[in-house]
Amino acid sequence: MDTRPVLRVLGPIVVATVLGPLAVSLSLWLAGVVSDLFDRASPLSLGDEGGILFFDVVMTYYIGWPVALLAGILVSLWMIRRPPSALVVNAAALIATVIFMGVAATGVLGPVEENHGRSNFWFTLVAAIFAANVCWFLMRRFVRASSK
Repeated sequence: MDTRPVLRVLGPIVVATVLGPLAVSLSLWLAGVVSDLFDRASPLSLGDEGGILFFDVVMTYYIGWPVALLAGILVSLWMIRRPPSALVVNAAALIATVIFMGVAATGVLGPVEENHGRSNFWFTLVAAIFAANVCWFLMRRFVRASSK
């Protein structure tokens, strides 16, 4: 039984949903650690960074999984025909962010998300594009090998 078609469809969805929010949370945590190291007025010590890492990971998965899932689905639809390029994964991240934030801005997800959908669009877009590029960079070798 050939499992390549199943992996080709499910692979991008799993990779985007699992690795995307993790890449964003680790980069945000690392930026926070560097900022705390060089800021003398920072109230946090390096001992607090473990809790902040846990919080960052939980929040990026809580907030980012719908965008990552939708971007993974879009890339997987593209992979039915050919391997994705960086342009394709960036476009999928852009489309997924616009759709999710558009739905959030309508108030369907609740009154809190209505405000977040309007005010956090650019941050979410940058995070989604960063996550898409990290996932594409880590997985492009396997995508090329499976398409041959």
